[in-house]
Amino acid sequence: MKLKNLLLIPLLVIVVVALSGCITDSFEGGELYEKNGITFRYPDTWQEASSVAEGSVAAVAHRNNSAISIVIQQVPSELGNTTETAYENNNRNLEASPGYINIQENTTQLNGKSAKLHRYITNENDGSQKEHIATWLTMSDHKMYVVFFSSPVENYENEKYAYDKVVGSFDLINNNQKQSTVDKIFDLFK
Repeated sequence: MKLKNLLLIPLLVIVVVALSGCITDSFEGGELYEKNGITFRYPDTWQEASSVAEGSVAAVAHRNNSAISIVIQQVPSELGNTTETAYENNNRNLEASPGYINIQENTTQLNGKSAKLHRYITNENDGSQKEHIATWLTMSDHKMYVVFFSSPVENYENEKYAYDKVVGSFDLINNNQKQSTVDKIFDLFK
């Protein structure tokens, strides 16, 4: 019986180490976007996309379903001078929209910056529903940005990992020099 336990412990350690490597790689891998003064990582199964939304600085979408997308917008100053004010003004407009369902609103820390998160559902013109997460934050360039994830409700849970990857790696290019160097070194060992 002791021999079984001795064999089981190293096996358990190997499984834990292997799983932790898989989890880490899921957030570090993927494609790298570095344009328009911003940088972030997005999944390999996604591609760069075009956006006509006001203030868009970047957009990526699922390669097989363009209804699943992430748009990063620079917030227009007309909405307000602070993240809080712009967020509240935008939400007033949303609340007036028919078919808007508020799910959750939070204030949190994201990469050391205060962020407002808003999760909600909208009814689309074609009768379908979309679930969204809007993450509002002010970066070190003193500009406000929104990372906006949108997905059909039935795809939300399976595709939210892409939002986590983008928002977790979102930064200004100048702020990310050290990270870019680390990423380049890390990529040498892949």
